Amino acid sequence: RHMPAPFIMTDELTYSELAKSLADAGSFAIRDVPSGGYGAIYPAVIFLPYAIFDRIPEVYAAVKTINVVVMSLTAVPAYLLARRALSQVSSIVVAALSVAVPSLVYTTTVMTENVFYPLVVLTLLFLVRLLEQPGWRRTLSLLALLVLALLTRVQAVALVAAALTAPLVLAAFTG
Repeated sequence: RHMPAPFIMTDELTYSELAKSLADAGSFAIRDVPSGGYGAIYPAVIFLPYAIFDRIPEVYAAVKTINVVVMSLTAVPAYLLARRALSQVSSIVVAALSVAVPSLVYTTTVMTENVFYPLVVLTLLFLVRLLEQPGWRRTLSLLALLVLALLTRVQAVALVAAALTAPLVLAAFTG
């Protein structure tokens, strides 16, 4: 709450403009110029404050609140992932530690990290579930999460690589 304004230029301004444009015009633009090549998911998550509030300080406070909630949700898939190998108490510790990382300072910024971190952990949970018990529904769920992750940040290509190689690694260790 003590971060009064964006400080990671130009990233924060870019995602602010994309969210503002989505709220105002229903499309992604930066200063009224259609813009592609940026992750669409994060601006879609934070566009509502731009539609509701008139004053930027109120918008910024609401965006930071959304960021805190979304980042904190990382604890849920982290707990569920940990439960596959750990006790309930240990899994709670893992969940707590997943939201006690230095990266949570990004909740004070208008950056894709706020959506990407919980999305990565959720995707990994679904990947593990698919490896445990393959099926078309689990495959489609994982594919949907991979698409969401790619639409959030291009670095999600690493998740795609992990999803493609994980069955091979599992087969090598179990077969």
